[in-house]
Amino acid sequence: MAKQSIYQREVDSLEQSKAFLQKNEYSKLELQLEFKKNVENYEELIDQVKIITRISDRLQKKLNKTNEALESSNTQLAELNDQLNETIDQLTEAKIGRKAGTIVMFIAIGLFIVSEAFIEPIIDRAFPDNFWVGLGLKLIVAILIKPGEDFANNYMLKKARKKQLEESKAMK
Repeated sequence: MAKQSIYQREVDSLEQSKAFLQKNEYSKLELQLEFKKNVENYEELIDQVKIITRISDRLQKKLNKTNEALESSNTQLAELNDQLNETIDQLTEAKIGRKAGTIVMFIAIGLFIVSEAFIEPIIDRAFPDNFWVGLGLKLIVAILIKPGEDFANNYMLKKARKKQLEESKAMK
């Protein structure tokens, strides 16, 4: 069974009007009836078009609101994603900073022990009356702690970022 158009009645009416025009002679009554029928059909068609247009306009408004909501949601998701990535970066930096601080602290303790156990006796023998040489050596070790920590922190951050970049490429 062929699918019938929603405008089938209008199509049928148009075909009848075309057939009517094929006749050679018309009476006044026939013309009036045909004209009246066409006016009624046209009026009904306009009413249907108005209804369809209103429904279409409402659906378009709903679609526009939905699209706006989706765009707003996408913008919010992007902002949240940026905040999340920033927070993850900060947590990674803090974690690496703690690791770097711990490593440098152990190195400093090791240097202090080496200084006290091995280098200090050599300095005391070489400079028996000079207290300042040993103190200067300890001061140099203490001053190098912060740059050492910064160096370790930067190195570990670069390594972590490189690893994150490789993981993100592998996920794509």
